[in-house]
Amino acid sequence: MLLFEAHKHETSEVAHKAIVSIAFSPDGSTIATGGRDGTVLVRDADGNVASLLERGPKVLPVYSVGFQSNGTALVIGRAFGWMIYKQAGEKWGEFTSKSSSVTSLAVLSDQLIAIGTGDRTKASGGWFELWDTIKDRKAPRPFSEPNGVRVIAASPKNKLVAWATGHRKVRVWDITTPAPIDFPQERDCPAIALSTDGSMLAAAGDWNAKIYDLKTKRERVVLKGHKGQVLSVAFSPDGSTVVTGSFDSTVRLWDTATGKERANYQWDIGVVHCVTYAPDGFRLAAGGDSGRVVVWDTE
Repeated sequence: MLLFEAHKHETSEVAHKAIVSIAFSPDGSTIATGGRDGTVLVRDADGNVASLLERGPKVLPVYSVGFQSNGTALVIGRAFGWMIYKQAGEKWGEFTSKSSSVTSLAVLSDQLIAIGTGDRTKASGGWFELWDTIKDRKAPRPFSEPNGVRVIAASPKNKLVAWATGHRKVRVWDITTPAPIDFPQERDCPAIALSTDGSMLAAAGDWNAKIYDLKTKRERVVLKGHKGQVLSVAFSPDGSTVVTGSFDSTVRLWDTATGKERANYQWDIGVVHCVTYAPDGFRLAAGGDSGRVVVWDTE
């Protein structure tokens, strides 16, 4: 059941050209969305909309948005830089910002942010690194990626982070260990996800997605059914379901144990660039080319 559809009654001042990143706050009451046009909007449960970043003369797509654990700090990653916004009362204000060719980022803890640099669409030299927000500096052991980092995912409770490179490879790293584990791919991965418990990796590739068991380091199932490239993936909080969004304008839910399709949705949002579960596991949100975000009940 559709619970919310943005912009049906909103003005153009609080609209994206296309939504390419999305995140729920830890308590599920707030949704942040990043646009291809460089805008960032935050919506709360009362329907209030805050515009953190507005369109500028130069288009800087917002590839990643993610809340820190207390929900009052939002990390934003876009081409040529990343920043942290903090909330004080009803107001959001910029706390810090850094300049680099950011392709993706993920919040690993309130202290650590995982950052990828390079180019999201072609081979270009880059890095995967952790940034210590308390010490305001790079953490030890960055990884050079000759073909750049495309996307990043994190499982904060397990100190796991994963990134897809421009060399058809996904790397999964327990940051307490010396080196990541590599999962070769047949094609470049436009989206990856880690399960909350750190046991599974999902990697999108062309018209399907694969789920890997991280303990055995083996492929578990292949999710087949989309009629276009899979552009986004996310696990349910309990790990029983994975959601995918595609160029075919559909959102599909899959059983992670069997790979069978559980549900198929086609909201009026165009190509689906981003999907996410609410922390309660009962709601999903998606954003697409139309610039609208939809939230629906999974029951």
